[in-house]
Amino acid sequence: MGNLSAEPLPWNSYRKTGFRFAFIFFILFIVLLDWSVNPVFSYVYYEAGLAEFLDAIINQTGKNLFHISYTIISPYDGQHNDRTYAYLLYFIMLMAALFGTIIWTALDRKRTNYDTLYYWLTTIIRYYLAFTLFLFALEKFFKLQFPDLGLYLLSEPVGNLSPMNLAWAFFGYSYGYNIFMGIAESAALLLLFRRTMTFGSILTLFTLANVMAVNYNYNVHAKMYPTALFVMTLFLLIPQLNSLFRFFFTGEATALAVIKAPVFKKRWMTISKAALKLLLIGYFLLFSVKDYIGYQQRKVAREINKSQSGLSGVYAVETFVMNKDSLSTENPLRWNQFILGGARERIRLKADSIAYIDVSVDKKEMFVYGDRNELAKKDQEICNELGFRETMNVDMDSIFVARQIKSRFQFGFIDSTTLWLKGKIKNDSVFMTAKKQTIKPEDFRLMKNGFQWITE
Repeated sequence: MGNLSAEPLPWNSYRKTGFRFAFIFFILFIVLLDWSVNPVFSYVYYEAGLAEFLDAIINQTGKNLFHISYTIISPYDGQHNDRTYAYLLYFIMLMAALFGTIIWTALDRKRTNYDTLYYWLTTIIRYYLAFTLFLFALEKFFKLQFPDLGLYLLSEPVGNLSPMNLAWAFFGYSYGYNIFMGIAESAALLLLFRRTMTFGSILTLFTLANVMAVNYNYNVHAKMYPTALFVMTLFLLIPQLNSLFRFFFTGEATALAVIKAPVFKKRWMTISKAALKLLLIGYFLLFSVKDYIGYQQRKVAREINKSQSGLSGVYAVETFVMNKDSLSTENPLRWNQFILGGARERIRLKADSIAYIDVSVDKKEMFVYGDRNELAKKDQEICNELGFRETMNVDMDSIFVARQIKSRFQFGFIDSTTLWLKGKIKNDSVFMTAKKQTIKPEDFRLMKNGFQWITE
């Protein structure tokens, strides 16, 4: 799968069969599983019925072939969690690639090579990997994927953290390390150019290997996705493996082949291709950075809003009255502490039990729920009941409250450090007061210790 020479060499049957399988699977992966990277595919997914079509196929496959009785949760934009939906989609894509390869082989026996089609497939993969990894790099540069350590993580015992939260705390501590990771992921932009493709593939391969190591060993909820990107990158490197082996291990003189692009007969077509490439790359880079600047500004605005309202902080619950009965700190229903502000807002109950909070400062209300997976399951059940398009235009929080999936609380300040909350947990009326503790992130030992050349 190297150069497109003037007289193309024939491929053997194994090479042709492998290419057919790879072509079908990789195209399906980009279109069906990672549609959120491309605004065109996002439109097709949401507006042209692809979401409903995939949901129907995946649910039928899960129910009839694998006898899955529980609710299969559909992904939202940009989500790569290792949920049942994703594994079923991988299975469907693999089966489609397998049967597609068989049919393609039967119908195209006389083809001697796929040099031109290989060029276009590698072009699609190169651009896809470059754009995808650059988006992850922007997550690091703007510190959105691994946010600063907030009061919840800083005040949580290490032994109570999940492996994934431990990894997120490690990465979130250092902005400098985020920059380093972002630069490593930005190296995928070298894939955009054929002459730097091999070097970019090597760097990207090691970057993705590191991501896989973290995700597998810290039980991060996205293991198959970086694995698939790793396989795609390896696919780009396959034609160069022999040359790379000779260069690094034998000392023999060797050269890396550059994939030759198809030659257009008319000059205007060549110029148009180059102009289109520059426009595509420029558009993606410019608007991606613009979007992430917007994300960052909205994130900062939310935190400033909470900070200026005096809401951010750690609150110790002083009184907790349910149905006119005061609950002791030993009661599992009682809130003992809650943390507002930062990337993680949580309620601490008895022992290490926690609940989650969504806060609206302007409306002075918060929504509380107990388990994220259970919430996602209920959300999917409501989506299945009402229909995909209808749920995009309804107030899901109100539905959750009506069905006792979430609890709604109103809140206000008694004084500058005391908060009152009033609401219902299922059918039980609750009133509580909480005192803000005088603790800030910079008060923790971890945040006081910065970089030092000399440690004595």
